[in-house]
Amino acid sequence: MQTTQLKETIPDFQSIMLPMLQLLENGQTKSLQEVVQLLTKHFRLSPEQLKIKVPSGQQGLFRNRVGWTRSYLKNAGLIVYPSRGVYQITDFGKEFLASNPTELNIKVLKKMPKYQEWAATFNQEPNAVTAALHKETTETPDVILKATVSDLQKQLASELIDKLKENTYDFFERFVVQLLQKMGYGEFREDAGMVTGQSGDNGIDGIIYQDRLGLESVYIQAKRYSDVKVGSPEIRNFIGSLALQGISKGVFLTTSRFSENAIKTAEDSKQQKIVLIDGKKLADLAIEFNLGVQEDETIVLKKIDLDYFEEN
Repeated sequence: MQTTQLKETIPDFQSIMLPMLQLLENGQTKSLQEVVQLLTKHFRLSPEQLKIKVPSGQQGLFRNRVGWTRSYLKNAGLIVYPSRGVYQITDFGKEFLASNPTELNIKVLKKMPKYQEWAATFNQEPNAVTAALHKETTETPDVILKATVSDLQKQLASELIDKLKENTYDFFERFVVQLLQKMGYGEFREDAGMVTGQSGDNGIDGIIYQDRLGLESVYIQAKRYSDVKVGSPEIRNFIGSLALQGISKGVFLTTSRFSENAIKTAEDSKQQKIVLIDGKKLADLAIEFNLGVQEDETIVLKKIDLDYFEEN
């Protein structure tokens, strides 16, 4: 059988969802390698099928699809990553399986609260990837490619926020200071950014000096929350801390989101200019300025040089 034909026999990432969750049903943790091996046996994949690579040639196609399945199950709250490369079913996942489901796919995930929250946070609709895999699209290849790149970017942003939530508060405080420095704040000297080490709702987590003498400063508050929104009280406390320090500029960064009242409180502040950066914006900036991420592969697209042909 030719490679193209073999590729068609490999299950897509949505078809893998329910079997993968069922493999984790007993609650025991399993590594990615164990999951791939069990799923290989479940789908009765041959060594020839497992040799098929993604277009870049850097990873097996089936393993790549298992990775996508894992991400979507996690985004829906069906599984968690208790440690790096290890997966475990959640209580919600057990409840779902107890209902004896006959299918699990994007359509089903969209009805789950955790998935809805994730999709709303990252404005993520995986239509491009799903349609491309199932060939149910009338879009041109360039449109599909751009939409797919957008999907990958949003997934990367989601994973980046997860990593920040898994790390310590000290790590997150250092991360936000480094991010602002990479964005050009205090770039004139190495010690322009610092973590204060203070804690508590009224504390200042970091300072960026915008000039050589430290006369212009931006104070930072960083909140590493999982699901809780930052409310108006936290913003008011931050404004109060800035006022006590005689500082007029502040940046409040969080891995979660801001409530409507929090946003209004910041907007209404007259003496102190407050910039709010939520989890989605934080991840987008980190990706843009290459903090905590690295380039995977580069795709160069070429087109006809019309000038060349017109000159001849």
